[in-house]
Amino acid sequence: MLFMLFGTLLPVMQQLQQSLHLKRERMVAYETMHEAAKEMAATENRHGARTVNGRVYSWEMLDRLCVEYDDYRDRRQRVCVE
Repeated sequence: MLFMLFGTLLPVMQQLQQSLHLKRERMVAYETMHEAAKEMAATENRHGARTVNGRVYSWEMLDRLCVEYDDYRDRRQRVCVE
């Protein structure tokens, strides 16, 4: 019974937690993009950074606005305005 419990529920819970963590980081990246757009309108800065929960989200406006960050797995992620 314990084997069934830990063999099935634990991996499902870990996968759910990882998925939520990635979605939370992506949400913060979109919030950063919104803040960057407001800052560009006010000060005409073309790049900047924002730190949330110890993670640095850097943004830059080239041909379009993009936010880059390292996710919790230390993989570089990039989110851009479509």
